[in-house]
Amino acid sequence: MITLPSLNALPSKWNEIREQLETDFSADLEALLHERFTEHEAKQLEQDFIDCIGCTPEEYVRIRRAVRLLETRYPDSPNELTAAAVATPLGEMLAVFGSKGLCLLEFVGQKHMEQEIMAVQKALRGQFIFQENEQTQLLRQELDLYFQGRLKVFATPLETIGTAFQQQVWNALLTIPYGETRSYKEQAQQLGNPKAIRAVAAANGQNKVSILIPCHRVIGSDGKLTGYAGGLNRKQSLLALERGEVQTALF
Repeated sequence: MITLPSLNALPSKWNEIREQLETDFSADLEALLHERFTEHEAKQLEQDFIDCIGCTPEEYVRIRRAVRLLETRYPDSPNELTAAAVATPLGEMLAVFGSKGLCLLEFVGQKHMEQEIMAVQKALRGQFIFQENEQTQLLRQELDLYFQGRLKVFATPLETIGTAFQQQVWNALLTIPYGETRSYKEQAQQLGNPKAIRAVAAANGQNKVSILIPCHRVIGSDGKLTGYAGGLNRKQSLLALERGEVQTALF
């Protein structure tokens, strides 16, 4: 199972909110913080989370909800989905395999993680089973080599889940060479639809297989880094790694 951080290290002044976050899965965190704390107190809570827990309150809530989804038994879902927690220098990742290949690889606690888990479960009608097999072992080996700067092309088979247009966009991502970047405009032009920049960007955002389908290699036309569900710091690190700046890439 993916790692759910313990909140025991939080200062005692946060005991009440800690207990609620540990037990109430339906709580709207933003509304909860707004209701209970001043802006200054909310910022202090977030800083204490980062210093003591290693993640933000928002990330903790996402992880908690993801754990619940992964532990749920789904009726009328006869298939087995192999799941694994994969440690990387940029944080733990959740990997999920269907019968044909890797269908989800995301950083634990990142944005949209719950929706992606639910989309995979619904599309493949599966139960999540945490286990090790040849597929998970290959992925671990390849990610280790990638983060050492020794692997540029992955052999782990993929099973992408999305619309025909999304599949087309993701296939285009696979053609961006290691160490290079493309703009959303260039990606749209490659697909023969130069006006579809926003649609292409949205499809990139729906990519459920980080790193192997390299949406991190797409940047703004002005060269600036733009949206990445795993966080712009990770996007910057992945690009730096691929440029050979290993010492500055990992944290």
